[in-house]
Amino acid sequence: MLLGIPAVRSTHMIGGYIQAKSVSASSLTYEVTLILYMNEIQGRQAADQADSYIICFGDGTSQNVTRQSRLFIANNTQSINTYRINHTYPAPNTYTLTTIISNRSMVQNITKADYQLFTLSTVINTNAVNQTPTPGYPSAGFQAGVDKKLILSLKATDADGDSLVYGLAKALTSTAETSCDRRQVPSYQFPNDVTRQGVFKLNSQTGELVWDAPTQVGLYSLVITIDEYRNGSLISQTTEELTVTISDSPGTPTPIPPYEPAILGTGSIVTNTVVYSDPDVVFITFPNPVEGRMQVVIQTSNPSTATLQLTDVNGRKLHELNFAKASRQHEQVIGMDSLTPGIYMLRADINGRSLLRKIVKR
Repeated sequence: MLLGIPAVRSTHMIGGYIQAKSVSASSLTYEVTLILYMNEIQGRQAADQADSYIICFGDGTSQNVTRQSRLFIANNTQSINTYRINHTYPAPNTYTLTTIISNRSMVQNITKADYQLFTLSTVINTNAVNQTPTPGYPSAGFQAGVDKKLILSLKATDADGDSLVYGLAKALTSTAETSCDRRQVPSYQFPNDVTRQGVFKLNSQTGELVWDAPTQVGLYSLVITIDEYRNGSLISQTTEELTVTISDSPGTPTPIPPYEPAILGTGSIVTNTVVYSDPDVVFITFPNPVEGRMQVVIQTSNPSTATLQLTDVNGRKLHELNFAKASRQHEQVIGMDSLTPGIYMLRADINGRSLLRKIVKR
């Protein structure tokens, strides 16, 4: 019996996210909702017992939250479980909501995954009256066949009409189930890194994920961040983790394209975002400070060309990119791994307007 317990606990959790919603415009009270996707076949016993989980609110407090609903989907093979509670914050600030659950499903792209705590996180800025985005989840779940292109629409909805930017991320874990901290799973690999075949890409604007193509049967963890912008300012970041099932299904295999390393998404933090905005232009750089890759987004009200130039403090040019095709949005990832820690300058020339940003390299 004791040997059987870890196997049950490690197969029921297949994904989830945390959502926060302002109760009113004049209140610091938020409705916090934890959504968990569970396997109702291999993990039915554990799902039956998942009546409550602890949510850390980021202000030094936490509370046990009970399950309010359990919706069965995908021919009763999976369920969407909702845990909801109201919480009042002491003051306007940036807070990190976290939930930590013992053991995750055994996936191919995490070494000894059942020994890693399943951790979800959402960062909110309570200076803004807001409801964080609602990620989508198809009723059929997430599954694909070996050697067949997988296309998933991970597009979220936003009740406030804010701008959303999607990025690939690495799974989160924690040091202890009661610690309220979070860190990346050290052994996490992007799904196509397991066999080093094919591509694994996420469209940062549409949320469409393409895995072309899985070559090995098993379960795989995929993690995305959803950054929410309002008037050029980053006001929340939701981390969603999902489990994809790859099976040996009938059908015609698709040609496997050459291997391409997946690109880590924004990884930005609300308090570290540097933005510029006016009625015509939004100039976003994140994260800042930056350690590896920096995402740059230029948005304009009318189609425009643009030029990006990264220099050191002495004006020496290190990177330059011309967006020659007029568009309302230009996006570029700049790799800064090879640069020494210090201060750098990023200039964007947009329709004759020059915008300058100070970038801190850690």
